[in-house]
Amino acid sequence: MYLAKLLDGCNTLYQIRQSYQTAENSFAYRLVYTLGSNPGRFIEPFGDDIVLFHSDLVAAVAAHTRDDAELVLERLLWDFLPRPTQQRLTLFQGRSGYPGGRLTAEDRQKIDHQIHLFDRRRLYYLRYGAVDQSRLSRLHETCCRPLLGQSRDEREYWFTAEESALEPGHYLQYVYAIFNLQRYFHQSFAPWLPESLALDEMGEHLEQELCRLNRDCIFWQEKKPTDSLHRHLIRYLLMFFDYTPARRSFLEDFARTFMAGHRTFRWPEKKSARSAAKISKIFATSSEELKKMSRQQLNRLYRQKAMQLHPDRGGDHELFIELTEIYNDLLRTK
Repeated sequence: MYLAKLLDGCNTLYQIRQSYQTAENSFAYRLVYTLGSNPGRFIEPFGDDIVLFHSDLVAAVAAHTRDDAELVLERLLWDFLPRPTQQRLTLFQGRSGYPGGRLTAEDRQKIDHQIHLFDRRRLYYLRYGAVDQSRLSRLHETCCRPLLGQSRDEREYWFTAEESALEPGHYLQYVYAIFNLQRYFHQSFAPWLPESLALDEMGEHLEQELCRLNRDCIFWQEKKPTDSLHRHLIRYLLMFFDYTPARRSFLEDFARTFMAGHRTFRWPEKKSARSAAKISKIFATSSEELKKMSRQQLNRLYRQKAMQLHPDRGGDHELFIELTEIYNDLLRTK
């Protein structure tokens, strides 16, 4: 279940809705309860930090779920709970949620069938902050799991909540990334600096992509989408045209992108505490010759010395261990 917010002139109306699977194996939603403009009126304080929900609301929710109706309402109406109640309930959060663990073959099949490309682009930016969508295939599939079994309406309210964490100065980046406007531009900085591109030209391409998505029956899970722009897409027009992008330095962004693209991490190699003379003595070879050897030559020399020092052949056990450790250190440099 989820909480839907509907704009009615200057007022906001709230409804509790539930997604369900249709006979065509798509997902739609049903109305569970209409809360009006003030969901708080269905909450009654009981004691210092406890609340009770109206009985008819609890009954309506209980009729559509096997979960505890009170817990469902606590989650849906969290923003309308008194502050002391929120503080108390925070102590018990994190004990439930989306299932973790590895994805099953069934989960992967559902993700392939249910998660639209536009959803993946949004998840990719929201999870990794990536303007460049060229590596979209690297999106971890577990990021898609919260969207399974949702109607398009519920999914759009889920994304709206996730997008509330974005700074207004990043709205243009976000819209540019999720509609893949990058493919219309060929400047070297186009994949990561949309603020430097022509806003009018981006706006024209955005309108084309919005119209294309608005007509996508697979995306909306409907046989016939609406003729006018869907209300869930209007927010992207507002993000793009009504907010000023944050100021960014071209040189700073170029340097950051260059360094990020060439940065690799490796653990510092452990320096050997043995002297060069000790290493030369145990291998009976000068350190200069050891450095010039290929991996194949070093392997051959090690096998020869290992046969001489192996305890099973009467060799020194401590020297054999030391020989192997030095060999492994030298092998890392090849």
